[in-house]
Amino acid sequence: MKSSFMDALARGSSDDMASIGRAIVENLAQLNSTFLAFLGVSGICGSFTFTAAASVVVSEPLVTANSFIFLQATNAAAGTLVGSNESPYIASKSAGVSFTVTTAAGTAAAGGEQFNYLLINLTS
Repeated sequence: MKSSFMDALARGSSDDMASIGRAIVENLAQLNSTFLAFLGVSGICGSFTFTAAASVVVSEPLVTANSFIFLQATNAAAGTLVGSNESPYIASKSAGVSFTVTTAAGTAAAGGEQFNYLLINLTS
């Protein structure tokens, strides 16, 4: 007897394939969470967009004073910002509230630069 996965592949409908894709992503996310918990780490992901300003405050209630925060540019404008003398960095963290991302030169970003972030809190 074929599994539902194999049945969906055999039928090849876009709805079934989309369901399979979602299931794979959900299972990978669960596997990642389990792996991080095993290592004594919790990871939180999110995104934000710079406005035409030198800094942006990112609301994140799970941030701590000891959080590690990694930024990833997700559009060309953000890539250009990262590659310039205005490269963004984590300027401050307010435990349980937010963190602030500021341009290195202290000058305003153009606006529209999109970033993902990965926030890691060590639990042990």
